[in-house]
Amino acid sequence: MTDAGEQRGWRVDVVSDPGIATRAARDVIAAADGGAAEGPYEMRHERRRIPLRDDGSLDLDEIRQWSTAGEADMLVIVTEIPRRAGARPKISALHFSERLAIISLPALGWMRVHAHLRRVLFDSLDALAAGTDPDIRAGRMRFGTVHEQASDTGRSVYIDSPWWRPRRTALVLGMVRTNEPLAVVPKLSGVLTAATATGAFGVFYSSIWRMAAALPTWRLALIAVAAIAAMVVWLIVSNRLWERSRQHGSLVEATMYNASTVITLALAVTALYLSLTVGIFVTAIVVIEAGFMASVLGREVDLGTYAEIAWLSASMGTVAGALGSNFDSRDHITELTQGTRRAHRYAPRGEE
Repeated sequence: MTDAGEQRGWRVDVVSDPGIATRAARDVIAAADGGAAEGPYEMRHERRRIPLRDDGSLDLDEIRQWSTAGEADMLVIVTEIPRRAGARPKISALHFSERLAIISLPALGWMRVHAHLRRVLFDSLDALAAGTDPDIRAGRMRFGTVHEQASDTGRSVYIDSPWWRPRRTALVLGMVRTNEPLAVVPKLSGVLTAATATGAFGVFYSSIWRMAAALPTWRLALIAVAAIAAMVVWLIVSNRLWERSRQHGSLVEATMYNASTVITLALAVTALYLSLTVGIFVTAIVVIEAGFMASVLGREVDLGTYAEIAWLSASMGTVAGALGSNFDSRDHITELTQGTRRAHRYAPRGEE
């Protein structure tokens, strides 16, 4: 890198993983408007999948080559890979001799990812430009702790979460956020089609009306939870999404990846289930005449009765119709979770 200490501004290369990391980095850079509002930084953004070593850690040797090969004064890596020092999630790691910052998006948590990234990014740049530890209290972040870390290329530090934050829980939720559960739902269109076809029977068969009317609310809820759980288990097993400890080097690491996968799929399937329930509910109101339903059930009916039918029918559709279905393409599975995207990084590298 060139010495930009006497220049008017700092030239910064920002390299981010594909997906939410790239979108967040682009938004932060665009909002900074060339760095005029945040500091003397001229930033250029590039989308590239960050490489891994065989042990699953970031390939810092290759990243350092990026930081020395270009004309930029500083390099910032924004990755979706969770990074830890023991139980401490690494929000940002600063390598002063290379003027290199590595920001882990999952460590920023679930909420306000873009705002947190902006604060961490510019606090990291300020620290690298000054060659001193980031001043957490006086900076933009205003939370976290600075720690020294071992490095064979010069002094480096990392920032972890504050003590009052449930670190592993926040990191897992951050991993779920980078998986983007709601983006998974359109990739399950085949599942939704199969579930809708089966769930539609609930609209036309009076025996299902009677069963829905007879079941108490707690049983309908239990059936719904069982249906969602069955679909989540099926998707994990059929697509081999369960991570083993030998794939990550430790049981804790594998557990975090598996927890993020289960939560991601549970949220996605729940969203699909709710959309199916609403669709069946509207269809039932249109198709089933209230007086006819009352004569079949032998009692007065209201919107709650239609809701019970939709509730049970959606559960039936999720189990009977969707079980055995899968994602729309193999590419969707490859990019689905932290674990599958992590495995994809061992493929031949290059810009994507």
